[in-house]
Amino acid sequence: MKKIILLITLIYSSSFYAQLITHTSVRVSDEDKADYLQLENFWSEVHEQAIADDLAQFWAVWKVVKTEETQDYPDFIIMNAWKDSTQMAKAMSNNWRDYARKVHSKMSNRNFEKNWNLARGERNSYNYERIDNTVFLGQIEKGMTIQLNAFKQTNENYESYETEFYKKWHEKGILNGSRRWWEFNRLLSSSENANKDITHVTIDIQGQELSEEEQQKLWSTVTFTDRMMWENGTTTREIVAQAQLELVDFRN
Repeated sequence: MKKIILLITLIYSSSFYAQLITHTSVRVSDEDKADYLQLENFWSEVHEQAIADDLAQFWAVWKVVKTEETQDYPDFIIMNAWKDSTQMAKAMSNNWRDYARKVHSKMSNRNFEKNWNLARGERNSYNYERIDNTVFLGQIEKGMTIQLNAFKQTNENYESYETEFYKKWHEKGILNGSRRWWEFNRLLSSSENANKDITHVTIDIQGQELSEEEQQKLWSTVTFTDRMMWENGTTTREIVAQAQLELVDFRN
C-alpha cells in the first residue's frame, strides 16, 4: 500500500512548478568562522520573515564536509530559492538593510551595526533554474547531509539523459526507500570568479541502506538497454566537483 501511495505521488509531482535557486559559495578563514556563523544566525530571522512576506521560498546554510578531495573547496554553501521570477524580482528590489532593521527592531543600533558588519567571507554565486526533481521522502532537519554534484555538459543530449533515464532510477530508489530526494538544475549565470566549467548541478539525499536481497532484486530489473543508456549517458557530462554538505540552518 505504501508503494502504491508513493507511486501516485510520483506521478502527480512530475508537474512541479518552476523554481529559481541561487547557490553562494563562501570561503571563511578559521579565525572568522565563529563570526560568520553569528552573521548567518542574524540573517536567519530576516529570511524567516522574508518567506512569511512572500519574498522567498527557502533559505539554508550548508557546511562543506572536508575530505582529502575537498580540502580546497569553499567552507559553506548558502542556498536561496524562489517559486518564480516574480517572487525573485520582488526580493532583488527589496532594501535588505532597512528590512533587516525592521526585523531586528528590538536590537540596539550598535548591536545591529555589529551584526550587519560581521565577516561575510569570500563569495561566488551561481544562479540556477530547476529542471526536474523527484518527490521528497522525509523531512528537512539540521545536521542532515546531502550530496552536491556539479557537472559540465558535453553534448546536447545530457539533459534528456538526466530527466528521461536517470530520473527513472532515482524514482525506483524513492519507492524502495534507498533515496529521499533528487533534483536537477541548469545554470543560468554565475559571478565573475565562479567556476565556469559548471553547467548543471544535481542534489541527492540518500535513504536507508538496502539489504543484499533487496539489492539483488533491484539489479535483476536492469536490462541491456539500461546498461547501454548508463554507458552512453556518462559521455554527455563531465564531473566538475562533488561534495557532501551538512545542514547548519534553514528556513522554509
